[in-house]
Amino acid sequence: MAKTGPGRLSKSERESYKQDFKDLSSSLKSLAKDSGAFSKIWDGMFDITGQSMAALKQSNDLSKDGVQIKKKDLIEQQKSLAAIKQVVGQVDDLTKGLGEGVAKVKGFKDMLTSTTLGPAVKIVAVVTALATAFIKVRKLVADTRKDLGVSALESLKVVGAFKVLEFSGKAFGLEAEDFKESFKAAREDLGASVDESLKLSFNLAKTAMETGTTASELTKVLSVMESVSGASREALLSQIEMNRQIIGDAGLSPADIFGDIAENAEFFAQFAKDGSQNLIQAGIAAKKLGLNMSAVAGITESLLDIESSIEKQLEASMLLGRQINLDRARQLALTGDQEGMMGEILKQVGGEAEFNKMNVLQRKALAESVGVNVEQLSRLVRNNTAGAPGAAMGAAAAGGKDAYPLWVSMDRKLGKIDQGMTTRS
Repeated sequence: MAKTGPGRLSKSERESYKQDFKDLSSSLKSLAKDSGAFSKIWDGMFDITGQSMAALKQSNDLSKDGVQIKKKDLIEQQKSLAAIKQVVGQVDDLTKGLGEGVAKVKGFKDMLTSTTLGPAVKIVAVVTALATAFIKVRKLVADTRKDLGVSALESLKVVGAFKVLEFSGKAFGLEAEDFKESFKAAREDLGASVDESLKLSFNLAKTAMETGTTASELTKVLSVMESVSGASREALLSQIEMNRQIIGDAGLSPADIFGDIAENAEFFAQFAKDGSQNLIQAGIAAKKLGLNMSAVAGITESLLDIESSIEKQLEASMLLGRQINLDRARQLALTGDQEGMMGEILKQVGGEAEFNKMNVLQRKALAESVGVNVEQLSRLVRNNTAGAPGAAMGAAAAGGKDAYPLWVSMDRKLGKIDQGMTTRS
């Protein structure tokens, strides 16, 4: 007797699988042909004929002794084909009333030819049979058309596809409503066609669940990522999943970060680089400081209003009695390195101990110089573990020869320094 070895099939197993695949092929073939008016629709959507032929080929291959087939591969294919058979069977149940309705009407032949029943009773019986046959499908189609804004034919396709998705999604805790919301979001935010939306629905719903966001928030993020990347939507969704893990490893909620990005889509579109990793990291850094992407956007806009930013920088420096140097922060903001920008801001604002010694005017001036309000500034200094007082005071100590000329030269180029110094004197 030949040894089977690990993962290899014994003779009895080979015969058993051979029969199983033959039976699956026959069942799928029947579904493709015996679904009445919907046979072509189901076959087109699920490629039932192709799956039936694949099952038959596998059965034939098992008859050939020279063909080596791994048991693991057989099990996976068997599960896949069985799932298709079960799902398509369930979908077919939704609409088989149409075919059965006709059969039932024909089955009324004896009743219709009966001399004991009057014409009115016969008409009522026929109408009742037809109404029962059509009501379930019509309701499903009508509801889908109303909810998703698709045609009657498309809604029939969508109903069937949702049944497949619902079946597949059970293992991930997903429900029909999740796929419906993903489908709508793909249509509205990504401009996807019906077929494209259906293809995206599963991964969108799964990613939305894992990131704790809504499908609409996720497609807003995906839309902006598309604008700065040549990758496919599926690849971008995989990237979002990687970012979810990075955010989780940082001890933060992915829902907070992605929801934050979705609310600031315009800012995201302006400064996102290929892959959008720069803003993901900026969002993480901001959240750790008690801020959000709206605050990061405000800081960026304030710094890039160069003339106003330098004037506020000068005013804060004078009121604090130490130099505030935001040149590097401006450069980083301009290049889209918001994470680095936040790091530079922390170096300038100092720590909580120094903040507590400031009067109200000093706090307000410092906050305005970095583009935040006083409450946000208090969060920055409270959570500032990188700069603390030493970093800011160190910058002041070095400012006499090194830092001062940087912001002075920039201000002179704008023609503001002489006017600013005269006004303050």
